[in-house]
Amino acid sequence: MRNILVPTDFSNDAYNALYFASKLFKSKACNFFLLNAYSESTPLISRNIDNGNGEHKGLLEQLKDESNEELKHTFHRVNLDNKCPKHNYKMISKKMDLIETISQAIDDYKIDLVVMGNKGKTSGLGVYLGSSTTKTMASIKKCPILAVPENADFKVPYEIAFATNYKRYYDAEVLEPLKGMAIHCGAALRVVHINEEEHMSKIQEGNLKTLRAYLDPMENTVHWMPNFTSKTKAIQVFLDELGIGMLAMVNYEYSFLEKLLHEPLIKKLAFNIDIPFLVIPGTD
Repeated sequence: MRNILVPTDFSNDAYNALYFASKLFKSKACNFFLLNAYSESTPLISRNIDNGNGEHKGLLEQLKDESNEELKHTFHRVNLDNKCPKHNYKMISKKMDLIETISQAIDDYKIDLVVMGNKGKTSGLGVYLGSSTTKTMASIKKCPILAVPENADFKVPYEIAFATNYKRYYDAEVLEPLKGMAIHCGAALRVVHINEEEHMSKIQEGNLKTLRAYLDPMENTVHWMPNFTSKTKAIQVFLDELGIGMLAMVNYEYSFLEKLLHEPLIKKLAFNIDIPFLVIPGTD
């Protein structure tokens, strides 16, 4: 049984991520955990809820009630849009910081995958990674995270790109989420490397050999991209040229992805891919 955590702020983007995941894993038995984290700064949906005695509820009590009501609404909506007898749903409402709540839920419910929308209600700029998703990717290092782009129509990703520099050794634990996703989708893996150097080192060559051996029962190919003005540009060109349906990267310490997640917002504007993005935690 696969355990999937879907944090939601009840925005369209968050629901789209839930719907995408429910379609992607329709053939699998899954527990979906719908999580809403709220605090005193969370905007109220309604300001006129009373406690049955004609008295208005306190802010936190009202936020809690609204959180639970919206979670129920989300559950009913996804069951109408994509009812699946193999899927069970559990609703979690917490007054807690979002990252802390996600981290705790991963431990409590043995979560296999976190699925998030790319933007939330408070995101004003048209960037691929919303602030909540970016912070989660940067902070959560114990579970894969799948970011689903805004308004993405569901398509099974039959081509998955894995971007790497071959500088890290690949073990089964790190690569299992990638391999598992590819097997589930019946996808070919396209390994892409950006040519930052004229020749690979012995370590890189060894890591490439290990990677190919591990991926070998599946269809996979290795591709080399020129080092354009930026790595993000090189990756985008590759995704477009091969019609890639999902991008995957390992989030190692000091990696390109980690640096990107900690860049100022304006620098993330360049990384505006419009396909699902699977971030795999690295072991350092």
